[in-house]
Amino acid sequence: MVRMRDLEFFMDVSPMWWLKAREDKKFLKKYVFVKFEQDYYPRIISHGRTKIDLDESGKVIKSQILDILKNGNFDYEFLPEDENQKESYEISNGRIHFKPRRRKINARLLIKVKIPIKKYSNLL
Repeated sequence: MVRMRDLEFFMDVSPMWWLKAREDKKFLKKYVFVKFEQDYYPRIISHGRTKIDLDESGKVIKSQILDILKNGNFDYEFLPEDENQKESYEISNGRIHFKPRRRKINARLLIKVKIPIKKYSNLL
């Protein structure tokens, strides 16, 4: 039995796109494959806390991921738009001034693929 490693990456999508794609899994899986193949998107993939830069790791791992995406053997999860609010503060003249900051995160697909450990252990 070959041990597998989970790799994760995100793709930005619009909520309107998701409404169409969630009903048509074939369309969704083809879109992910085409986007990854043609746009070489994304360039950074997560493996736990480790980041793999596809530009530096070579074509071997990218071709393995492309094969998995082409066959539709991956899991995905839609992550809706989100807004983070962080508060910072400033002290001036003995007074505390709170400054909320908002950061908007686009809707995304979280894509998870599994690759064999032995083939790419030097990259992970």
